[in-house]
Amino acid sequence: MVEYTPEEVDMLIKILKKIKPRGERIEKTIRYLEQRHKFFNPTKDMLTYIINYVSKSKLNPELLLKMKNDLASKQ
Repeated sequence: MVEYTPEEVDMLIKILKKIKPRGERIEKTIRYLEQRHKFFNPTKDMLTYIINYVSKSKLNPELLLKMKNDLASKQ
């Protein structure tokens, strides 16, 4: 299991909050991240969803790679 730091979760929340217009699924994902701040263990579907959105933004490349490797391990 890959562990995400609270700082990495903060980065994801910040990027997702910048998406315009935000749909209900993004809002739910943001709330989930805020609640699971210290123990974020995303499912395969959630990783796919988040990676699709944040790969177009200026997310830390190391965090993006970490998420892609986590996704690959869950395949």
